Amino acid sequence: MSHAMDNNKLEKHYWIWPIAWYLFLGGLGGGILFAAGVMELLFHQGYVLALGVLAAVVFLGVGSFLLVFELGQPTVFLRVFLSGTAIIKYGACLLILAMVAGLLWFLFYLPPDWNLFWYGWTWIREVCMVCMIIFGLGIMVYTGVLLSTMKSKPFWNTPALPVLFTVSALSTATAFLAMSAGIWPAATFVPVFELFNHQVTHHVEILHLCDRVLIIAEIVILLVYVIGTYASGNTTAKAVAKEWISGSKAVLFWAGMLCIGLIVPFLLYQMGGAAGAFVAPVLVLAGGVLLRFMVVYSDKRRPIPGEERFYARLPKGDEDFLKPWKAPY
Repeated sequence: MSHAMDNNKLEKHYWIWPIAWYLFLGGLGGGILFAAGVMELLFHQGYVLALGVLAAVVFLGVGSFLLVFELGQPTVFLRVFLSGTAIIKYGACLLILAMVAGLLWFLFYLPPDWNLFWYGWTWIREVCMVCMIIFGLGIMVYTGVLLSTMKSKPFWNTPALPVLFTVSALSTATAFLAMSAGIWPAATFVPVFELFNHQVTHHVEILHLCDRVLIIAEIVILLVYVIGTYASGNTTAKAVAKEWISGSKAVLFWAGMLCIGLIVPFLLYQMGGAAGAFVAPVLVLAGGVLLRFMVVYSDKRRPIPGEERFYARLPKGDEDFLKPWKAPY
C-alpha cells in the first residue's frame, strides 16, 4: 500500500493548487454573475455592480486557464468538447457562455459619455442578464458536481458537496460584490452624489444581509456534511472526516474555516462599520479558498478490493534476494 500512497502524494502536489483555485475562482465568478443578474432584475441598477461582473469574467478566464493547466496539454482540453459524456465538457461550455454573457452585459454600462452605438440595444442586455443568472447558477453547481461524481473518493462522492459549494460560492460572490459596488463606471451614471451614494448603500446593505443568511446556511450544511460523513459506514470517508474533526486538519476546520471564515465575518456584518464593510468580506473570501483547498486535499481514495493485499505482498526493497550478489574476489 505504501507504493500507492507515495504515488498519490507525488501526483497530489502537482494538481492540487490549480484545481483548488479553479474551483474557487469558477464558483466565485459564477456566483457574481448570478447575484448581479438577480440584482439587475430586481432593481434595474446594474451599473452599481458592473465592475464586479467584469471581475467575474476575469476570474472565469483565469479559472479556465487553470483547468487547461491541470489537464496538462491544450490539445487535450480541445478534445473535451468532442466527448459526449464527460462532465468536464459541460463545465467548459458553461464557462465560455458565462464569460461571453457577462462581458456583453458589462459593455452596456461603460460611461455614457463614450456614446457607444450599442447602448440602445437594451434587449441584448436583458438577454445577457438572463444568461448570467442561468449560466452562473450552473457553474456554481458544477464546481461541486465535478468532484461529487468521483466514486473512488468517498468523501467527495455525496450530494451534499454540490450544495455546500453552491452556497459557499454565493456567499463569496455577495461579499466581493459588496466591496466592489459603486466603483467605476458606476459613478458616471448618476451625477448627483447624494442619490448615487444612497443607491450604492442600498445595494451593499442587501448584499450584506444576503451574505449573513448564506453564512448561516453554509455553517449548517458544512457541519451536516462533515459530521454526517463521520457517522457514515464508509471507513475511508469516515477517516477523512475524523481528520477534519479531531485530526491533522482540525485546527484549519474549526479555527480557520468555521471561526475565522464564517462566524467572525457574520459578527462583523452585525456590527457594521468599516469592519463589516471591508474586513468581513475579505474573511469570507479567505474562508472560501480554505474550503476548496481542504476539500481537494481530502482526496483519500477508496482501495479497490484486493489492492491492499496486492501491495502488501510487494517487496519492500530491503529483502535479501534483492541485494546484489558480491563475488568473493
